[in-house]
This record gives sequence, structure tokens and C-alpha cells, in this order.
Amino acid sequence: MLKSALLTAVEATRENVVQHRRHLHRHPEPSFGETKTSAYIAAALRSIGIEFSDGWCAEHGAAGIVAKVEGLDAGTRSMALRADMDALPIQEVERPHASAVPGWMHACGHDAHTACLLGAVEALHATRDQWSGTVHCVFQPGEETLPGGASILVQEGALHTNAPTTGPRMAGGPLVDGIVGQHVYPQLDAGTVGFRSGAYMAAADELRIRIVGKGGHAALPHRTVDPIVAAAHVITALQTVVSRSCDPTQPSVLTIGKIRGGYARNVIPDEVVLDGTLRTYDMATAEQLRSAIERVAVATAQAYGAIAEVDLAIGYPPVVNAPALTESCRKRAIELIGAQHVVELPLRMTGEDFSFYQREVEGCFYRLGTGGDGPGCRSGLHTAQFDIDERALTTGTAMMAWLAATEV
Repeated sequence: MLKSALLTAVEATRENVVQHRRHLHRHPEPSFGETKTSAYIAAALRSIGIEFSDGWCAEHGAAGIVAKVEGLDAGTRSMALRADMDALPIQEVERPHASAVPGWMHACGHDAHTACLLGAVEALHATRDQWSGTVHCVFQPGEETLPGGASILVQEGALHTNAPTTGPRMAGGPLVDGIVGQHVYPQLDAGTVGFRSGAYMAAADELRIRIVGKGGHAALPHRTVDPIVAAAHVITALQTVVSRSCDPTQPSVLTIGKIRGGYARNVIPDEVVLDGTLRTYDMATAEQLRSAIERVAVATAQAYGAIAEVDLAIGYPPVVNAPALTESCRKRAIELIGAQHVVELPLRMTGEDFSFYQREVEGCFYRLGTGGDGPGCRSGLHTAQFDIDERALTTGTAMMAWLAATEV
């Protein structure tokens, strides 16, 4: 009876969810600047009649929201659902519903996450006399940028059961019993979801190396200390850090993704800056690699007469899905959409700040298939071509509502 009622309620929200997603997609906002997005969410929650608190992450310029939907016996158990809502600095390709904000785009599907959670709120509220417990709905800013909105929300008390009524830094007492999050996944067809128990996504550190030399005329290199040459050798030397400094059975990735240096073809600059990322699963391996990066960069730069200044910002912890909750969610997904639409996920070296919630309570982070035949519906995340098959929104809404209602 609950399944039938929820699916009916989800179908009734379908057009609303599509419109939510399209509105949010056209109006992306940067990490910790999602004020208009938050206002839109707040208006939608008020129209449904949902209690919520806002102002989360306000000290960082953001406006997170924590809402609650109460079923029968509201004080028995509580489950949290999370959706992130920030965008990326990418210029989207032209399409009818493309971003209207130059240089910004929802290229990681956070518009879809938020739309699905709004739909789940509406469906849960409509069926509140058929399930028990309380569902907390976390609309999180700043997933794409350190320190990560999740870490701030945890510090401010968003996982406490009274958070929707007290607001940031006022919450206390018991924590929710668990938290569930979903993320779009273009590699899977719309209508499909994926799970993985245990370790799933990597820890993600941010790396910056400043190579300082002595600039001068390009025709007089002997009077300079060329930081470009030194930087080139540093990049090459760093390629051995993972292969020769850590256990090969421990997945690790070190990538330099950005090089900045120089301003004219006939001038040797004073410095070059390298930006990159380190991805690991094991904390001991991470510490070993962090030390090796600094040692190799400093020594290599010194060999060419330059100085290397290494700045490593420790980022998000690895996403580790609680086995009991994840297996329960997997079974619930099979009940909802059938075993043929539920798959096992491989390990990924991408990172997610959902991991901060998992340090506090049991968590399950799963994937929502959004792949389809439309333009961009198979394109990768964080690309200008990325789009979703909007049929996935119904699955995403139903999954969040069903998991929340059956896990509380």
C-alpha cells in the first residue's frame, strides 16, 4: 500500500520536479553563493507546508536549508536526505534550457539532486499518514569547494534531530539515525540506480606548488633561474611518487591539472604555479604521499636552482558506505524498480563531501542513472556538454521518498 501511494504521489509531482530542475539549471550559482537557489527552495517548501530552518553556512555567504517531514509516530526514528545545490564555473553549450548565467553551469547535476529532493518532500508529505518517523531534508551549499558545505553543516548541527526547528549552531541532542544521498551518473541509463557497500569514493586533497626562480630576458637564460624548466622537471618527477612511494594495492592518483607561468614569449618569468589533486582511500597512504610530494618537489626544484613552496590542503575524506544501511537501501531499490535496474558500482577516484556526514552517522551514497539518447545525456560530469535524461528525475524522486519512508 505504501509503495503504491508513494508512486502515485511521485507521479503527481513529476511536472513540478521537471520545472524545478529547469529553473535551477537556468539559474546556477557558485559554491557558498547559492542565495537565490535557497530562496527558491524555501518558497517551494512553504507552498507544500513544510517546516524548515535556513541560514546554514551563513558565515560563508551561503544559505543552506534543513527541513523536516513528519509521518506517524514522528519521534520514533529519523532519516536524513541530502541534496547539494552549487554549480561550476563552466560555460554551457547552447541548448533550449541552458544556463542563463555566463560562465556558470550545473555540470554536476546538483540541480537535479535538489529538484528530486523537493519532489520527495512533496510525495512524503502527501503520504505522511502511511509511514512512521521523521525525514530530515538537507539542502546543502558548497559541495564543489573546500572546506565543503557538509563539513560546515555538521559543525553547525544539521544532523541533530531538532535542526529543522532550531537553526544553525542552536541544534543539539540526538543525531538522525542515518543519511542517504544520491548523485547523477550518466554512465547508467535513466531508470537505473547503483550501489556499493564500504569504500566507494576517494579522499581528495588540493595541491599547489609555487616554483620560484629568477626572471630575465629569454635570450640570456644564463642570467636567470628558469622556473619553467624547473616546473617541467618537478611535474615529471612527481609521476613517480605514486608508482614508487606507496603500496601498489592501494588506489592512488596524483594529477597536475593546471600550470600558470609566464606572460611573454621572450621573457623568463620569476615563478610558475602548479595546481593539482591527490586522491587516496587509505589515510596512511595519503600521509606517505603528501610527504613524498613535498620532498620530491623541493629537491627537484633545488637541483635547477629554484625554490619549491608546497601547499597541500587536506580535502574531503573517502566516501565509505555503511554496509548494513547500503544493503538495506539496495533491497528497497529492488522492491521499487526491480533487480534488473539495480547495479553494483565500481570504485571511483572522485571525491564527495558527503563523507563528512558519514563520519557522524551511518550513510549511503548511491548513483542515479541519467544516461539517455538526447544531446549531452552521455557526456561526462564537469563538461560543457553535460545534460540528463529528465526521465531520471521521476526515478530519483521515487528513490529518495521510498528509501526515506522505508528506512525510518
